[in-house]
Amino acid sequence: MARFRKTLTISPVILLAILIALYNQQIFESMPTQYPPAYTATGSAKIDESQLGSHLITPVFAPQNFAQEAQSVIAAQLPTEDSKNTTTASDSITLTGWVGTEFGENFANETVILYSSTLRTHHSVITNSSGEFVFRDLMPSYDYALKVSPQGKFKRYKKFPIKLNSRREVHNIVLKAIPLGMLTGRISNLYGQPAAGIELLIKTIEIDSWSIQVTTDLNGNFYVTEFPKGSYAVESSGKQLFRASGLKFDPIASEFVNLTIDLGSYQLEGRIYDESGQTFDGANIFLNWSSHKNGLRIRSTRSSSASADGEFRFTELGPGDHELVVSAWRIDTSGQMIKQTLRQTINVGVDSAELDIYINTL
Repeated sequence: MARFRKTLTISPVILLAILIALYNQQIFESMPTQYPPAYTATGSAKIDESQLGSHLITPVFAPQNFAQEAQSVIAAQLPTEDSKNTTTASDSITLTGWVGTEFGENFANETVILYSSTLRTHHSVITNSSGEFVFRDLMPSYDYALKVSPQGKFKRYKKFPIKLNSRREVHNIVLKAIPLGMLTGRISNLYGQPAAGIELLIKTIEIDSWSIQVTTDLNGNFYVTEFPKGSYAVESSGKQLFRASGLKFDPIASEFVNLTIDLGSYQLEGRIYDESGQTFDGANIFLNWSSHKNGLRIRSTRSSSASADGEFRFTELGPGDHELVVSAWRIDTSGQMIKQTLRQTINVGVDSAELDIYINTL
């Protein structure tokens, strides 16, 4: 019994012993009924089979290459350095969380984005009716970023960096409301006269894809209730196309916004000729006007196309400098289309209202 006291409990050794035993058992069961001569472990003399009786057992030994094969099987099951660094399904990370307000309101149908620059992964899920979200089968990393661009008047949320290394992680997202107030303003021309009936599109920069449409009244005024605090821009459509940027709204200050646009009673017309003096049709004409004052930038662009006679016209212009841009396409000697552009500054109200413009198409 003493020999069993030193038995090792290493799993590969036990596995090897089991494999050898199974191999011997298989051979033993397949042995013929007539046993070959048996030999003692220490000598070479024959033993009389009649003396041994029916209990004669011939020793059976595993082939020489069996130990090598068994060691290969064991080695294949031992963990390697690479396998230790490989994340399996049982090692993957699950990130759960909730999206809502500080008052416990749930945000359903919100898109939650999780990405890692190191792993080059990008995941997105939609919150359920309770504002909950789940990311599954994530790899461990120290540079995850969590992002939500909420619907409504709430601030964007972004958390970076987020370290994920536990099998189950929880991260709740509390969205903060943007302060609201009433935005009021007035649109007028360079003479201070109101611009009535102008359709405006007011877009906030603090909130993704949030905008509202309003129309100026007879006095050129407009207002928006529950307008969010922060930067915004004002655009128009139709003939009086312009964009005003560099605007900021503070609901506490409630400042009145005055916007001056390129609008008046002037007009500008002209005709476009090619290098041979023939009228040139199909040219695109743009008339730009801009104003920069105290961080407020207003820019308007009007466009027209030359008629079959090469004519164009702009109406309801305000006074002052305007940039006239004429673009036309020509075919060079190799047969390729080349764009020709001509720029000219026009002082509307001072310079001639009728222009003859020559453009080289060769």
